[in-house]
Amino acid sequence: MNIANAFLKTAVTTALAGLSSASMAGFVVTIEAPGAVNTTATFTPVGQTGTDFVGVETFDGRAIANGQNFTSNFGSAAHGISGTYAGVNVIAANQYGGAGGDPNQYAVAGLQNTLKSYSVSFNSNLTYFGYWLSALDAGNQVDFFLGNSSVLTFTPVNVLALVGASGAYYGKPLNPNAGQNAGEPYVFLNFFADQGTSFDKIVFSQVPATSTAGYESDNHTVGIWKTQSGTVVNSVPLPSTVSLTALALAALGLIRRRRA
Repeated sequence: MNIANAFLKTAVTTALAGLSSASMAGFVVTIEAPGAVNTTATFTPVGQTGTDFVGVETFDGRAIANGQNFTSNFGSAAHGISGTYAGVNVIAANQYGGAGGDPNQYAVAGLQNTLKSYSVSFNSNLTYFGYWLSALDAGNQVDFFLGNSSVLTFTPVNVLALVGASGAYYGKPLNPNAGQNAGEPYVFLNFFADQGTSFDKIVFSQVPATSTAGYESDNHTVGIWKTQSGTVVNSVPLPSTVSLTALALAALGLIRRRRA
């Protein structure tokens, strides 16, 4: 191990060791097993129909284009959930994302595009959102809102607290390009709104606006949860660890230029 790699390992380990055990108020955040691209949670049934309050937007039927606006019923109108996407970029699967399907496509905020964020607004209050986060970069941020009020902000620091600085979550697990991009994590995240919390809007952002990195994600899953799933590592970083973790992210190559 050379000096640069030793410093990188120490910086990441120290940053993660300094994480607080404080709860993200109103939310339980979990991760599915390495390689998983869907949730294993269960969901509340809709009336007596046997249909659960859950649906998935795979983006596989969407046009490959930037800045799209569309309404999704997340695979089925039966559960009554719909969401209006505004400003989302959809691109073909590559080493940075794509959770399977034919065609195989995924959503992005940022890259070399003018738009650095997109939103999805729901027709009702929800208690669950999950997605396959791909190729984590510094500046990847997702915000949950209820009305005009922010209820949760989740950043790369939070992701590293869940998956660590290396290991089974690193490198794309699926074709095409399986095994590539081994320096960045790929993980399915579950967000369970709890303690009476709910949300009706989510914003994916790549910050700052001058960044040429991107926030890649797929299999956006929405619903009203019944039982939670995944591994709970429900902590947030102390303010003093944020700058050190940002340095670790940079050293890991998570701040870099991406192709359009």
